[in-house]
Amino acid sequence: MRWTRRAPGLAVLVLALAGCAGQYFHDAGPPPDAPRVELSAWPYRDYWTAIVFNGDKIGYAHVEVLPAGEAYEIRAESALRLRFLGFEKRVALRSHDRVRSDLTLEAFEYDYDIDGARLEVSGRVVADSLQVRLTNAGRTETQVLRPEGPLYPASAITMVPALRGLKVGAEYRFTVYSGEAQRLAPVVQRVEAYERSTLFEGPAWKVATEMLGLRTTTWLDARARPMLEIGLGGVLIAGLEDEARARRELAGGALARNEALLDIALIRIPEPLGDPVALTYLKLAIEALVDPGALPEDPGQRCRVVDAQVHCELRAIPLPGTEARAPAAGSEPAFLQSTLTVPSRDPRIVALAGQIAAGRNLPLDQARAIVEWMRANIRREAADAFSALDVLAARRGECQGHAYLYAALARALGIPTRVANGLVYSPELQGFAFHAWNESLVAGEWIGVDATLGQVGTDSTHLKIVYGENPGDLAPLAAWVGRTRIRVLEAR
Repeated sequence: MRWTRRAPGLAVLVLALAGCAGQYFHDAGPPPDAPRVELSAWPYRDYWTAIVFNGDKIGYAHVEVLPAGEAYEIRAESALRLRFLGFEKRVALRSHDRVRSDLTLEAFEYDYDIDGARLEVSGRVVADSLQVRLTNAGRTETQVLRPEGPLYPASAITMVPALRGLKVGAEYRFTVYSGEAQRLAPVVQRVEAYERSTLFEGPAWKVATEMLGLRTTTWLDARARPMLEIGLGGVLIAGLEDEARARRELAGGALARNEALLDIALIRIPEPLGDPVALTYLKLAIEALVDPGALPEDPGQRCRVVDAQVHCELRAIPLPGTEARAPAAGSEPAFLQSTLTVPSRDPRIVALAGQIAAGRNLPLDQARAIVEWMRANIRREAADAFSALDVLAARRGECQGHAYLYAALARALGIPTRVANGLVYSPELQGFAFHAWNESLVAGEWIGVDATLGQVGTDSTHLKIVYGENPGDLAPLAAWVGRTRIRVLEAR
């Protein structure tokens, strides 16, 4: 990154920004008259940024702003590499947005490739609606979204303050389409200060952006370039980089030498719990930026505030009787539907579900059969997926991919099923790890199913934070990443 010679090392920088950022930023005095930049005279054509995750440089992004007749194009490309539990994860993101002179969106094409799984998203603004096509694993779905007011691309978020005016105290509200979240997202931006820093050259405007429950802080220089950007409480950092160095390190593979994900994906506890399957009750004290009222609550999970901490009681719930049959197909329709992520009506899923459940008529037996088949046929690897079909094609996946595939197969058999996201205790790692699993409605009761761990009836170390199978549903997890402590108060 283009840090000055006085800048700390990357690992120190992450710690500083997470806890003591104030010492690195200082008031730059009275700001100049609020600059406003027209897109026709945009002060840069392109820039490169290095991306640091949890102290490890993991990749680069390249952004271009180009005239295109009466419109403009914003082209962005990112290449990221991470290591997790010995596996190398590769992410390639490409976006092409066509915008008007006021940065409002006309059309876009996005291409996402994560660990070999691919998602293509394209769209166009037609009258007062946004028409979107999403393609994954040979399937295409459409969205028709109706934003309230003008719509912007997510790639233009850091450009809006310079276009509207970098005046300290200004606040801007607008809506973007997020291809990653596959939804419209309201954005709130505030120009908070005019500052100098040991971390970049010259003065810059400090802009705070809130979107999908996440806060990002960006420092923009007089040329509207993002000198520094901080997200996830200092865990994710991006800063301007020299193009030659970026290309050299990308070509040479000098990225992601460390386990960048493990430290923030794991919440260690002082004493190991032992075998989670043997536990029927667990009481935890949790220090996190979380509203306990927002956590799911059911007979297996109860959370409340005690002395400024969140205390959660978790119980393993006995399975219902095996004589109960599946509910009618019309019940719990939200958890029987076919989606891009959980394509339960895709012929490949329907055929496989029928084969797995052959000779088994009871939903509990069918759930067990799906888990048994997945344990025998789907490898547990740290490979991400956009859908159950990605997992099925690659015959591998991490916990979220397992949850997608189980949900698709269960719904294909008429068993209402949802995806739970939260934490689970790992004996191997001796801590709580971020995890995804399922809950299926059997005999009128929601039962936990963890295909990754081979459990029908989940153990009491599963702490639910949020339900959801779409990327946008997972935003609440960000408040827990890298900023959560857990103590075990009781285990039996």
